[in-house]
Amino acid sequence: MQHPLRAEAFRLIRDHGPISPAQIARELESEVSDVSYHVKKLVEYNCAEPAGTRPVRGALEHFYLATEQHMVDTEEWAELVEEEPQMAEILVDEFMQHIVDDYSASRRGGVVGLDEEFHITRTPLILDPEGMTAALKATEEHRHRLAEIAAESADRRLKQKTREVPVSSSIVFFKMPT
Repeated sequence: MQHPLRAEAFRLIRDHGPISPAQIARELESEVSDVSYHVKKLVEYNCAEPAGTRPVRGALEHFYLATEQHMVDTEEWAELVEEEPQMAEILVDEFMQHIVDDYSASRRGGVVGLDEEFHITRTPLILDPEGMTAALKATEEHRHRLAEIAAESADRRLKQKTREVPVSSSIVFFKMPT
């Protein structure tokens, strides 16, 4: 992701897939050949995968989806906290800022809260260590199910030309100070 065009192409694939290099090029005002090169690299690095084609003026337009998001596992995170606690803090702040940015953009756009298609829950809980482990597992299962739903939706959008509905889903689960 060191190349800015590759990083931006990945962001668009992740947020709007299935999407083609031509669509990405239009969005980023870049050359299709440059974008295609970087999308191929994303496929090579297992960050994106082919999601289908459609005929366009005697050629095939290729579409791509992001592969499952790579997560930092518990052991890697513990190592990061131990070796670079400031970096861990920066990453957590960055993750939360994206959530706040998504909500702010939805409010500015006059979207969230104007119909029944939203859900916001804040559920403070008191758990024991076993409950903490079970709740973390439930949170992870929920994330996996949402990824499955997104893949099914992307397939329908590509095959049936259904409309795109941008959404943001944030699963935030963390300990509170006593």
